[in-house]
Amino acid sequence: MSLKTRALLGTILLSLACVNVPTSASAGPSPTACATTGSVDFGVDLAGDGWKFTTGDDPAWSDPSFADTAWRDWSVPDNWGAHSDLTSYDGFAWYRKTFTLPARPDGVTDAAVVAALGKIDDADQAFLNGQEIGRTGGFPPTFDSTWEVPREYYPADGLLKWGATNVLAVRAYDGTGGGGFYQGPVGLYSKARLRALAGNTGTAATRTQLAHACAVLDRQHRAVAAGDVRGYAATLADGFFHQGDTALRRVAELRELLKAGKVTLTDAQAEVFVDGQGRLVVDTIRSWTGLPPTRELLYLDPRRPVELGDHSRFFRDDYPSAAMGRRAQFNVYLPPGYTRTSAKRFPVVYMLNGFNGSNIEWEARNIDSVLDKLGVEAIVVFPDGGSGWYVDTSAGRYRTMIVDEIVPLVDRAYRTVADREHRGISGVSMGGQGAFTLGLLNPAVFSSIASHMGALSLPPLVGTSAEQAANAGLRPLTLVAGMPVADLDRHRYYFDGGDSDEYRFGAAAQQMSTALAAKGVRHDYQLGAGRHDDAYWMPKLDRSFGLHAEQFAAHPVKQPHEPKPVRSPYVWP
Repeated sequence: MSLKTRALLGTILLSLACVNVPTSASAGPSPTACATTGSVDFGVDLAGDGWKFTTGDDPAWSDPSFADTAWRDWSVPDNWGAHSDLTSYDGFAWYRKTFTLPARPDGVTDAAVVAALGKIDDADQAFLNGQEIGRTGGFPPTFDSTWEVPREYYPADGLLKWGATNVLAVRAYDGTGGGGFYQGPVGLYSKARLRALAGNTGTAATRTQLAHACAVLDRQHRAVAAGDVRGYAATLADGFFHQGDTALRRVAELRELLKAGKVTLTDAQAEVFVDGQGRLVVDTIRSWTGLPPTRELLYLDPRRPVELGDHSRFFRDDYPSAAMGRRAQFNVYLPPGYTRTSAKRFPVVYMLNGFNGSNIEWEARNIDSVLDKLGVEAIVVFPDGGSGWYVDTSAGRYRTMIVDEIVPLVDRAYRTVADREHRGISGVSMGGQGAFTLGLLNPAVFSSIASHMGALSLPPLVGTSAEQAANAGLRPLTLVAGMPVADLDRHRYYFDGGDSDEYRFGAAAQQMSTALAAKGVRHDYQLGAGRHDDAYWMPKLDRSFGLHAEQFAAHPVKQPHEPKPVRSPYVWP
């Protein structure tokens, strides 16, 4: 959503690329105010050999004049696990790449170049020619793993040395597991080239189409700056839907921002192209007062001055969380039927990440495609559980965030069947433990519980020593042992574990099956060949979502009347 954070873009130094040039009263915005894709097609691939690498940490290593000849020769993307001395290494490391840029190509400005650094495990800080261009994640003592977040940084104007030598230095920190660059692309690219690498292609906009797009953006900018909510609403098409926002929700969010004072909306580095259906697409860095800038693709009607929205079914949402004291993110998956109807309501499954993870890790797994193939007919919500074990401690109030904030927010913002019979919870590893604790301790909220290779034998391992002691009873095996059969029977259960799970969570699943069977509680349990990895649990999603589907189907709900659909010339996913 435009009013909410959509990506961690690092430090962004931008100049406005879609502005209005004053002309006559009837001339409208200048058609040269936005760039087309054809004029900014540029890329320098920095992946492969030619890098230097060392472990350790020294701020002097960001200096382009530093002599790194004694460092190890390296190739990026890399895999620390492939190097015997790095297999178990957790700590700081630095990468340096010295390269020569070509002479500046015609039409390429510094503002059009993105430093794309792929994905780095776990946190990084990037420097170009000695100046920081961005950072993602957190270093000790406030370590924050962001291994799943694509890095896109924006060098300041004048920082690139065209036709000369440049130095890119990357400070990385790995806190657990693997480490380093593990996925590209890595290089300096225009946004058009990045779109092409991602398979998102189109044709260049004409001058008339460019002027049309800039006119729509200008109407939005002026309406927001004037506090004209109706004027802004008029720029949103009937049926507008963008990253979860309907027009009503978008307007309500704008009203909330305006309560705090004047609001400005800007679009920087705005590039316009035409997609295969003739829609105008604006690739922009969009900023709202008080919110971080975010890169978005805005879809505009080529015939009318309105924004259509992207009609996405898998996206990030966020909100100001009182429980966490910051904006909290969660991802949302909408089934195909959601965007093909306007009244139908859907059950919800909450899916919890494992240790050292977040809501964004599901993007790396392409979980939307997986759920589409499974034919899931439910909304699936992926909260950012961090490494908080889904309890309230000094490390974060994760239980309160999910149960008391996100669940009601989702019921307000999306077309859900808002009762416990149509609300399930699943999780992986730490998330499997959280699915059991949140599900069992909140029976009025969740009805079906699923755990993939869950830490069912462990209590929450987070917080101070006193907090961990206080939460020791929140061990799923302990909870089940102490609960009456009538309470256990309020839920449906699925859980699994691998027989070679290095954390012995397969054995924990066996123990859970024994404990439930001893009380005569029905459950679906599977112990299979496999380790503690995606290759074991992801093929079993059909079992866990099958359990949730059975629960939902056992409680039929009368759907509201579906109005006659409005015909659109555009086809959405």
